Order: sequence, then C-alpha cells, then structure tokens
Amino acid sequence: MTRPEPRPDLDKLQPYRSSETAGGRIFLHANENPYPLPSEVTEEILDAAASLELNRYPDAEPRELIDEIATYAGVDPSWVWIGDGSNEVLLQSCLAYGGPGRTALLFEPTYVMHQRQARMAGTDVAVARRDGDFTIAVTEALGAIERVRPDIVFVCSPNNPTGTVTAVPDIRQIAAASPGLVVVDEAYFEFSNLSLVPYLADHPNAMVVRTLSKAFRLAGVRLGYGIASPELLEQLRRVRMPYAQSSFTQVAATIVLRHREKVLEVVAGIASERDRLAAALEDMEGVDVFPGGANFVFFRHPDPTGLLSALAQQGIVIRDFGHLDGCENCLRVTAGRPDENDAFLEVAATLV
Repeated sequence: MTRPEPRPDLDKLQPYRSSETAGGRIFLHANENPYPLPSEVTEEILDAAASLELNRYPDAEPRELIDEIATYAGVDPSWVWIGDGSNEVLLQSCLAYGGPGRTALLFEPTYVMHQRQARMAGTDVAVARRDGDFTIAVTEALGAIERVRPDIVFVCSPNNPTGTVTAVPDIRQIAAASPGLVVVDEAYFEFSNLSLVPYLADHPNAMVVRTLSKAFRLAGVRLGYGIASPELLEQLRRVRMPYAQSSFTQVAATIVLRHREKVLEVVAGIASERDRLAAALEDMEGVDVFPGGANFVFFRHPDPTGLLSALAQQGIVIRDFGHLDGCENCLRVTAGRPDENDAFLEVAATLV
C-alpha cells in the first residue's frame, strides 16, 4: 500500500503546541482575558443567536460588523477586513503576498505563528535577530530589508512572547524601506494604545492586524480583523474561503463592539495587574523582567524548571519559552485576576 507524500518543506514545520493544561485550575499561559463578558452582553448575544437562520450561509462581508470595527478603529469601512481570529488574516496575507519563490522577514524571537503561516503558504523565511532586550534595532532592521528584499515583513508590537513595544516612528521607517507588504501585528494594541493605524494612508504597503480575543474577551468566538488600503485588501479576496465567519461569530462580535466601552473597562485593571506582577518579580533575586506593553510579563528565572514544577503542583499554568533562541530560562505569565496573580506570586516567592 502506498501513502501520499506531503510537501517536503513541511518537514521544517512542527505541529503547534501550547502549554500542558491537564490538572490546571489557574490558567495564566495563553494571554486570555481573565474576565468573562458582562452578563447582560452575553444575554444579548444569546438572544440574537436564537433568531439566526442557521440553515442559511452567513454574509461574506457583514456590513454591521465591518461598520462597528471601522468606527472603533477610526477608519473608513472600505479599509476593514475580517477573519476567523487574527491568525486567519495573517495566513491570508501570506497566501496573497507570499508563496513559492517569495520571502518573509521576521524579527525573532516573535510570534511563532508568523513563521508558521509563511511556511504554510510555501513562503521562504528570513530571520533578523532582536537585540538582547528584545527590541528591534532600526538600523539593523533596515539593513536586513535591504539585504533580503522581502515580499512580506512581520512586525509584532507589543511583541509576543516578549511584550516589547516597537515605537511607531520605527515601524514607519521599516514600512517606508520595505519593497513588499508590511504586516503589523497589534493583537495587544488595547494594552499599549500605540498603533500604526493613523499613518496607514502614508504607507499603502502596510496592514495592521488585530483581534477581539484579548481585550474584548472573545477568544472563544474567533474574530480578528485587518486594516489596510482597499487596494491591498482586494488581493485578500482572492484567497478567502467562502462564508468564512459563522453567523454566530458575526452576531457576537457586532454586539460586543457595540458595547465596547463596557467590555473594555477591565483593560486598565489588567494592565495594572501586569505592572504589579512585573514589579513583584523584579524584586525577586535572580529574576530579570523585560519591559512590556501587553497583558503578560516575560521574565528570565534562575530555575525555570523548578518554578514550573512548583506552579503545576498548585494547578497554575504559565508558558515556558526557554526553547527559543535568545530566550533561555525565560517564562511568560499572563496577567490574571488579582487572586490568580497572588497565587502565582506566592509560589514564585518560595523559589528565590
């Protein structure tokens, strides 16, 4: 019996895995929002879902949802693109602007899905290294762009997993120097409030990608969006699956965006808890904390294995990134509720 042979380049692509969560009771590993939606918002979503005609295909470009995103982002609706989570938008950008014979440039360590999505689309990957503090040195970035001449450049700010914020003027220099598409991943925008969006008209080769999974508390619904010129987005239509977002996703996302002020009320508190975690870890002997503008803290620990084991015994799950180049002994903890953060810090304090 013969078996089909997969693409040989997929050998470089390992299946995606997150932290082991079996036995966990406090989950601080996936950068999720620790607060569920307000009950009245959930009830409105469920009431609206009850009237959906599930035997009909959903709208390919739902006007109400796109208008809500456009209003929130401060752009014309023609500049808005939606996807099943930001990951789908990122993959579509690779399908449209990458592919065989083309190259994507990454600044590592960074969000692992950027490299994965490029390779999934058959795109070659070139890597430029971030500095030891995980910032992007603009001079070196411009040199890498000149050397590689990439078809796609990914910039993640705040960066995942390090939390590093890249200054908007630096991103603008990268966009101005790039010959191809520049994808700015702003999944954690609401925690930093720094964005390329106000300058997109000056950079027609750039696209900002965001999500409702983090600040908007909708990780389980899967809705992301891109913001770019209509000419750039037109090419994404060529690689979009039909009826991509479910009717429920569209309804839930639209209602949450209508209630955005109430839904986003928790963001300031999460950012405050992030800063409290960072300060407490910084005070621990041998622990180095890296500045960040997302909803998590990235830190280097003298005994990461011991800390992970001690946390697991208490049912607390965080994320280990020691396998990444430049991230030896590094861990990432999501800012949870105050009681969850207290539990984490109590265990962490026993190992230093």
